[in-house]
Amino acid sequence: MIQAGTLTDESKRLEDLYSYDILDTFSEKDYDDITLMASIICEAPVALITFIDKDRQWFKSHRGTDVDGSPLEYAFCSYAIQTPGEAFTIEDFRKDDRFKNNPFVAGEPHIVFYAGVPLVTPNGQGLGTVCVLDVKPRVLTTQQIEALKVLSGQTMNLLQLRKANNDLNRAKEQLEEALSSHIAQRLREAQAQNAELERVNEELKAFNYISSHDLQEPLRKIQVFSSLMLEKEFSSLSVQGKLYIDKINNSASRMSALIKDLLSYSQVSAADKVFEKVALNDLINEVKHDLQDETESKAAQIIYSGSHEVSVIPFQFRQLLYNLFSNSLKFSIDNIAPVIDIKSDLNRGHKFDNEKLDADINYCRITICDNGIGFDNKYNEKIFGLFQRLQTTDVQLGTGIGLTIVKKITENHKGVITASSLLNCGATFTIYIPQLF
Repeated sequence: MIQAGTLTDESKRLEDLYSYDILDTFSEKDYDDITLMASIICEAPVALITFIDKDRQWFKSHRGTDVDGSPLEYAFCSYAIQTPGEAFTIEDFRKDDRFKNNPFVAGEPHIVFYAGVPLVTPNGQGLGTVCVLDVKPRVLTTQQIEALKVLSGQTMNLLQLRKANNDLNRAKEQLEEALSSHIAQRLREAQAQNAELERVNEELKAFNYISSHDLQEPLRKIQVFSSLMLEKEFSSLSVQGKLYIDKINNSASRMSALIKDLLSYSQVSAADKVFEKVALNDLINEVKHDLQDETESKAAQIIYSGSHEVSVIPFQFRQLLYNLFSNSLKFSIDNIAPVIDIKSDLNRGHKFDNEKLDADINYCRITICDNGIGFDNKYNEKIFGLFQRLQTTDVQLGTGIGLTIVKKITENHKGVITASSLLNCGATFTIYIPQLF
């Protein structure tokens, strides 16, 4: 393998890298979520967040491989950081003299394809990459490259947030070690750092929101132009061509749904939490109205005869009910009309059989049962994880975010949610919401 040249300001780059205190740290969900998204969006089996040290390549997150690093001379990413402002792609390593003799190309795992976007510091230094790899030749779409760039920027935001946190923690340690005449000054510094941390966090939230919306625009164009091809060029398309256009439409629709659900998740995480006393029946009726087309098409029934009031964030709890009812309709059994039965009761925490509840707090227990396909009960915790999908048939495809949003909303209410089911015997979701009035 022909190695990448050393950067002229390598010492400055390494200094920047070490300032983040990221090397050899434990795995973290925020970074693992980024490699998961990169793998899904680019449809690649391997996705990495890499950092280039002086003599090695280290992986902060590695999806699709158990390897946590490699010698620097084997690192593809050492080429990518040579051009910090650009994506670096190799469609087939076997045809490139720089890489065809690389041990990871010539031997196991026989890597063929690579695409990486550098992680660039505010002063322009390339620390590493967010990259995807495959064992077959690939060409990423413009949208997939743009998505990698967004994820690279998101990773740098996490690093900046980490750096601000580390600075704040170091300031606190200094305060604890030196309670002296300088304590007032030290406190002012800590407050300033805390304000900076909050600013960075707000920017991160805004970044998530803007990115989600901006990613929708190229998808809309894909859908518009593919629809125009079917409308204007239908007669000149071959059967195979029509199939390809249909696959493009389906893929764009799935990615659009994913982005919308990710946006919903970020909004639920960051939203203002203003609680109101609301009649549960009113919320259920509003969701029934929203799902009227779906319920009528399947002759479904949504039944609730209670009269309890709950202390909730109204728009969030409507979203929770919508997601659960929508799931029940989506995962119904063919030729059987769906029935969604909702019950509620009030009691102290110690009266309910759930050790996660506070024994001395009043809760409203809301039980939602359906007669759908259900799931294997061994997955009763896993189903609430981000991007978890237990079914694989076409009719059951989803983004795997809906139940994650349900759990997040429950947590926003300081509540608890459980799930139980048997295959083809329906599912039951039980939500415990503290009564604040």
